[in-house]
Amino acid sequence: MNQNIERIEVFLDESKEPLQVLTSPPFKVTLDTRQIPDGPHTLRVVTTFKGGQVEEEIIDFEVDNLPSPFIDGLDDGQQVRGPVEFEVVTGDYAAPKTGGGLSIVGAVLSAVLVLGLVWFYFAFAPSAKEIVKETGAAPVEEAAAAAPAAGDAAAGKEVFAAQCASCHGANAEGAFGPALAGAPIVQNADQFDSIVKNGTSGGMPPFAQLSDKELADLRAYLSSLGGGAAAAPKEEAAPAPAAAAAVDPAVMSEGENLYLASCAGCHQPNGAGVATFPALAGNKNLADKDLVIDRILNGKVPMPGFAGQYDDQQIAAIATYIRNSWGNDFGPVSPDEVAAKR
Repeated sequence: MNQNIERIEVFLDESKEPLQVLTSPPFKVTLDTRQIPDGPHTLRVVTTFKGGQVEEEIIDFEVDNLPSPFIDGLDDGQQVRGPVEFEVVTGDYAAPKTGGGLSIVGAVLSAVLVLGLVWFYFAFAPSAKEIVKETGAAPVEEAAAAAPAAGDAAAGKEVFAAQCASCHGANAEGAFGPALAGAPIVQNADQFDSIVKNGTSGGMPPFAQLSDKELADLRAYLSSLGGGAAAAPKEEAAPAPAAAAAVDPAVMSEGENLYLASCAGCHQPNGAGVATFPALAGNKNLADKDLVIDRILNGKVPMPGFAGQYDDQQIAAIATYIRNSWGNDFGPVSPDEVAAKR
């Protein structure tokens, strides 16, 4: 369960006041649909994280508690004289409709009878053979029309750079998110599109604003990369400095204390990572000093930013510690470098 959630607000339809505000797990919402009118409604769920990030999800649903009014004892268009007595069945969400309608068994039998007659017609009627003959090629054409449109890899590259590269790497080689270059999930269009549009409970935010075409373009681009073969060329990768500057033990000690206080709960004291929080031990992406500083300052959902909690010297100490621990050897980060990124 994400411990970085500050509160969850649930709004119904156009209301400005939240229906419920949840501040501690389990985040369970109770909605009595009997208290709202039948028909279409919308829930807006706004999640605020401790670092200030906000996610919003819109859920459309329809309420159907009350059955349509049913008149028992007076038919539509019937001529009547004198006193007339009839019953109106409605208003009780649990009340079944009675009289004048088919029972469940009767409805099932009627459906079977109708379907049987339809089958009989198409099996034996002479005209049915002509219908089948004229439409024999339709299934192939319909299947071709139903196939997902091929995406534009060049357009998909632009979508990826704008929406995905900050977590999954400039070339989809993986960074704080998993590698996507040629990943098998990309070939499952329905599953891939669902994950991108709805996000995941593991921390990936939803991108519901992407159109079907943009998703197709994105899949085409990622497929074109192959099984990670299009990762950044060695000359473009951020290599460790040939001669890394010496790291001040005092800075490392300060960085360790701050890391244990604010980072170890997610990335683990030994930098091994857990669930959606990536391992820092042996993580080559830490060679990118600007990326490390940006993540500590500004965060990236579900990770909060620490710009308002620590000063430049403390941010530099944390960055220096994680860049030079657990097998990492990428050199120090100075307070001036942090200040330049604020």
